[in-house]
Amino acid sequence: MDLVRAMLSGFAMLNAAGWAALALAWAFRPEWAERLPLQLGTHQRYLKAAPVWARLAAALTGFWTLAAMLYLTAGHNTAPLIVIALFTTAAAFLIIAIAAATAVFRALQPDPLPVAPEGGQQPL
Repeated sequence: MDLVRAMLSGFAMLNAAGWAALALAWAFRPEWAERLPLQLGTHQRYLKAAPVWARLAAALTGFWTLAAMLYLTAGHNTAPLIVIALFTTAAAFLIIAIAAATAVFRALQPDPLPVAPEGGQQPL
């Protein structure tokens, strides 16, 4: 069980490091976005929304860091209050990440196309 716990903790720390690197890139070097995998940032909409992406990545960094701490502490004679506090804080970071993902979605929505009435129809 300790091996599984250590592997999960390592996975969470790698995730946290990856999201931290993305947060730093989007916050301080948004022009690097075109080098990201899946071409996240080759369009002007993505470059304009770099601060929003950085907030999302920062929230996910916090979540994965706390998840790694939970994997390491839970089940080892740890005070229940510490486990509850870590779990609650991780859940709060996840909620913040969901809110940040909503902001990313709103920032990347294209402008709606203008709709012109057909023929002799009057607009509503």
